[in-house]
Amino acid sequence: MNLQTTDLLLLADGETAPGEAKIPPRKPKWYDTFNYIANPDRFCRENFNKYGPIFKTGVFGGTTVFVGSATANKMTFNGDNKYTEIALPATTMEMFGEYSLFQRPELHSQRKAALAPGLTGATLTGYIPHINNIIYQGIKTWSSQKIQLYPAVDKISFDILTPLLLGISLNDSDSTTFKGLPVSSKAELKALYETYFDGFYGLLKWESPLTAYGRGIKARKKLIEFMGAVIKRRLGESGNINPTQDFLSMMLASQQENPDGIFSDTLIKNQCLLQLWGSHYEISGFVCSLIYQVGKYPQIFQRLRQEQEQILGENNNINQFSPEHLKQMIFLEATIKETLRTLPPSPTATRRLTKSVVVDGILYEKGWTLIAEPRIAHIMPEHFEQPEKFEPERFLPERNEGQMYKFIPFGGGVHACLGAQMAMIVSKVFASHLLQMFDWKITGQPKFVQFPIKRIRDDYQIEIRGSNF
Repeated sequence: MNLQTTDLLLLADGETAPGEAKIPPRKPKWYDTFNYIANPDRFCRENFNKYGPIFKTGVFGGTTVFVGSATANKMTFNGDNKYTEIALPATTMEMFGEYSLFQRPELHSQRKAALAPGLTGATLTGYIPHINNIIYQGIKTWSSQKIQLYPAVDKISFDILTPLLLGISLNDSDSTTFKGLPVSSKAELKALYETYFDGFYGLLKWESPLTAYGRGIKARKKLIEFMGAVIKRRLGESGNINPTQDFLSMMLASQQENPDGIFSDTLIKNQCLLQLWGSHYEISGFVCSLIYQVGKYPQIFQRLRQEQEQILGENNNINQFSPEHLKQMIFLEATIKETLRTLPPSPTATRRLTKSVVVDGILYEKGWTLIAEPRIAHIMPEHFEQPEKFEPERFLPERNEGQMYKFIPFGGGVHACLGAQMAMIVSKVFASHLLQMFDWKITGQPKFVQFPIKRIRDDYQIEIRGSNF
């Protein structure tokens, strides 16, 4: 029996697809995984130019269909519990842990709704002074020199996000910061996180110090122990927990209010780790791309400066950008979105079909894997006018490009990124402080780390000098 919506047809097991339905072009090749990991941008662009926005590959084994069209993206993002399931490598799923949003799709909406107050709305607005302070203090050290861009941004990003998500200070000069915890310093915590992150993409599920997965699992266990100690210390403090203080506090306050609710101790520990995992490297890589793109296009740099002048007036030497300031930065937001369009950090969804599906006359067979790729969606002329050009104006109301399922840097549908609003706030504040304090020049074309997250390589430098703004 068919279950049909306006643009999607589900097929029962054994049911034949309509005669006019076609399978995606291209035959999977044994070396597709190697080519994709080596350079996802090139892999997507070359196949898009030859086959269009939907094509078959052998990436990560089996038949994996890359999709970029709006209707195919919508189908990929919204199939949980109906016709898709999560399709990530076994090593990645193990690193997520059983309490992640990915492991229990039937609980996804409930858990995501419970987590959202810690990363949106008034709580997120309350994080803005901290975000301002860390960025302002961090980039003050950049003056009049060449800096290695990614390491400098990565350090500040970690200092911003760790207190907000894990609920712990990173002040090493205070002897009480790590007292009684199984991690003794900020450097040790950051190193554990780097090892944990690398473990998500280990190719072999072999728990050995010789494998990235094995080292990652060991780091994960240490981080779970660390979060358990942080939670114990927080609960031992006098006074009521302020749910808007940080992400951890929001979950602990909800747990106290409803002990039998969603927030078990195990879920809280896991979710703190995963939220930092999902935010830190993506934001670090993306902010570097934004700084590079703004430096590459002087006319955009000047227009951003003009917008700052119009918003701030005479008060153009400040160290705190308010929520009201940030809301008015329309062209900066458009520039951020155009950077996400042209240099998306990663694919946004990987799903396995549990039923065969027909969408727009294309048959997607049960058992195939789907990958929704912004590297395809964002270069389609049907989605963006002259997509090869860097034009922030396309995201202004007059042009109104970047509509749902065509612009997918943060995914879409039920699996839209939980931290998207925080990423936008951090990048706006970062760019605003840089525009206030510095002029900068790029030093040629950067090379990128391509996988798992696209980011500028550590050795790329920009030239910084004090601003006359």
